Amino acid sequence: MPRLLRGAGWAAVTLCLAAAAPPAPPANPIAEAPKSTIGYTTAEAALAALRAKPGVTFAEQDGWTIATDDADNAVWSFPPEHDPAYPAVVRRQMTPGPKGSVSVQMDVLCSASKTACDDLVRAFERMNEEARRQLQGGD
Repeated sequence: MPRLLRGAGWAAVTLCLAAAAPPAPPANPIAEAPKSTIGYTTAEAALAALRAKPGVTFAEQDGWTIATDDADNAVWSFPPEHDPAYPAVVRRQMTPGPKGSVSVQMDVLCSASKTACDDLVRAFERMNEEARRQLQGGD
């Protein structure tokens, strides 16, 4: 059964994705949602729908498939088959906020093991935090 995980939002984001960071040290399990929060029941269904949707652009980055849906201000990230979290999708939707900030809602649908799915969420949360720090001028 797919794991439906929710990541924390933050105030600023960059659309540039880096390769997944090394696994985090063991931590508490990430809470799971009772049903899909991305609008699709599988990562494969999400990818197929995005491929059929006009205006969605695709790129490959370090083996990941990145779909950018400007109409929904969303970036969808699909790991390659060799990734431990495959099949999965990470959806980050941006919403403009006050003073030029951007809030991000991150939702994850992952059908891999609990450990691999939690590691995926933590890697994206680290990337989100790093992007936030860089945009705020921190190190």
